[in-house]
Amino acid sequence: MTLILSMLILIYRRLNNLGFKTAKRRFSIEPDELIIAMIVRFCGGDPSLVFR
Repeated sequence: MTLILSMLILIYRRLNNLGFKTAKRRFSIEPDELIIAMIVRFCGGDPSLVFR
């Protein structure tokens, strides 16, 4: 599981031209934001108002 996560972070890093620490931090934050946006949409809200 650790190896898979490490490979995903390395791929994310290369696609976005980031350093490893920045990619690791963003990789952990983006799924949370995606889930919150999905919940807001499901409840009838506007996700653009949540993430400014």
